[in-house]
Amino acid sequence: MKPVIRVCIAACFGLALLSGMAGPPPIRSFAALETTPTGREGKCGAVDLVIAMDTTHSMATAIRDVKREMVHLLDLTKFVSGGDYRLGLISFKDRITVEVDLGGTPDNPDTAEAISWSIRRLTAEGGNGGPEASDEALHTAVANLTAENRPQDGDFTGVWEARSRILVLVTDNLPGGFDDQFDEGVDDLNARDVTTLALDKDIRISSVYIPTSGFEMSPDPRVEQIMRAYAQLTGGVFAITQTSGLGAAEAIADIINRCGSRPLS
Repeated sequence: MKPVIRVCIAACFGLALLSGMAGPPPIRSFAALETTPTGREGKCGAVDLVIAMDTTHSMATAIRDVKREMVHLLDLTKFVSGGDYRLGLISFKDRITVEVDLGGTPDNPDTAEAISWSIRRLTAEGGNGGPEASDEALHTAVANLTAENRPQDGDFTGVWEARSRILVLVTDNLPGGFDDQFDEGVDDLNARDVTTLALDKDIRISSVYIPTSGFEMSPDPRVEQIMRAYAQLTGGVFAITQTSGLGAAEAIADIINRCGSRPLS
């Protein structure tokens, strides 16, 4: 990686970012699903798509939104990949669960069925109102981590190998590792390290920020800046939904339609 990129990573996850330094103007707040694909079928080439979903109680509306539109999201993935895709799903609170490991083959209906079933059974509950293990969920996906000696259920062993490698993070809170708190100089550095690993593997992290109203400021500038940094530093897409969580599915659809970042053609 070029030195200038590493400097940018450090700066974007530094104290200025965490204190709410003004960033680029926010993109539109998603409100209604738009799954009509833009461009030709197969435009993204082969697709590896993994969704890391916060399942704490404040994410209830966002999770319902994704459940409701799951069939459309799968159809869109099939279209943009020309049928050449693999899927994975990770859920997290202060602990991580690998719901579906990245793998399967498009001609096997179990690939889509496993994701559909796993999404349908997600439940928004718990979380203790604090930072969540979003950074560690990304780490699990990017570094192929197993559950051994780690607060994690299930192993992530799928190898990222598609032309379009899309990792989507959906959360409303700060990264907090496994201890339910955000520590400057610890959790921000962990987030930065995950970004570095993603760049090395050509994985583009797209982030969907759900600015729930349970915070003193909504959207919380600290969360927004970190979520933006994940996307900006890996070439992914940043999205922000309505405060309620409505628009989460549309944001994911937009990410898929853009091949995780690639300009539409």
